[in-house]
This record gives sequence, structure tokens and C-alpha cells, in this order.
Amino acid sequence: MKLKATFAIAALVSLFASSAFAAGDAARGQTLYATCGACHGAQGEGMQALNAPSLAGQEEWYVIRQLQNFKNGIRGTNPKDIFGMQMAPMAMTLPTEQAIEDVAAYIKSLAD
Repeated sequence: MKLKATFAIAALVSLFASSAFAAGDAARGQTLYATCGACHGAQGEGMQALNAPSLAGQEEWYVIRQLQNFKNGIRGTNPKDIFGMQMAPMAMTLPTEQAIEDVAAYIKSLAD
């Protein structure tokens, strides 16, 4: 019984760990990031004039969550949120979850 419980816990930890960490490809993400760089800067440094925050070194989970929020209408739909409304259609240019993970991996690789 103890052995079965140990295996069950190990399986759950493994399942959680695989979903908690992005499996993005930074090299593919670099290509996809070209559109993002127009506002966030080529090195993810941000652009104050456009109110685009720095992204360099941001954690993958955070970038993934925010891009998903924009794509799913959780962010960027309030007419008072001008900058969010600008970001929402940009997030839509990432067609798949893998593309989001790739961009997040690339952003994480940028020096902050």
C-alpha cells in the first residue's frame, strides 16, 4: 500500500511539473517575437512612450498567463484600458499554445 501511494504521489508530481513549466523553444520564439519587439523593444527593454513594459527576463509562466488572458478576453476588453485593447489583437497573432510557449521561452532568455 505504501509503495502504491509513493508511485501515485510521484505520478502526480510529474504531471504537475510538466504542466507548470513551459516547453517553449526560444529559437522559434525569437522569430515570433519580431512583432512584439515593435512595442516592447528588440531586447524586451520596453518603450515608455508606448506604455509597453519591459519583458526581458520575465518568467515564462507569467508571460504565458498574460498572453492567454489577452487571447481569451480576460484582459484587453475594457474600453477604459487603452493599452490592453492595443495588446489583445497582438496576442491573437500567436496562433497556438506552442507559439505562446515559444515566445515566453525567448523572453525569459533575454537579459533583464
